[in-house]
Amino acid sequence: MTKMHRFLALAAALPLAAALSGTPAHAQGFGDLTGGSGGLGKAGSLLSGSGLNVPSVSSLAPSNVTGLLSYCVENNYLKGNSPTTLLSSLKQKAGLDTSSSQYSNGQNGILDTGNGNTFSLSSLSGNLKQKVTTKVCNAVLKQGKSLL
Repeated sequence: MTKMHRFLALAAALPLAAALSGTPAHAQGFGDLTGGSGGLGKAGSLLSGSGLNVPSVSSLAPSNVTGLLSYCVENNYLKGNSPTTLLSSLKQKAGLDTSSSQYSNGQNGILDTGNGNTFSLSSLSGNLKQKVTTKVCNAVLKQGKSLL
């Protein structure tokens, strides 16, 4: 890698580092987003050295999963009728609190892992945001299906 390429790579990483310095605390580990068909793939490789820890969606409260699914559908990270139908079913499910902070956090792209730990998809930028958010949204879709 030439000096110019190293400089450009560093310059490209600075906005991400700046964005991360002001984000809320992160939950530990990649959880169920790391392996198999739900893995982060190349995005996970990019994240592994960045200090960015994407929490597992399997530990999220149903209200946060539903709010996140809403975020994913509204921002076109998930296509088709299946996510929209699932979202409607989850919203109608008995006991789901759509007035909770976990639900509203989810609607804003925030994974609320409890104990004050959160991870904001909106704090990401550029190509990294697209890749990570798409992977997280697919994992949220899968988790949402398991809640019915």
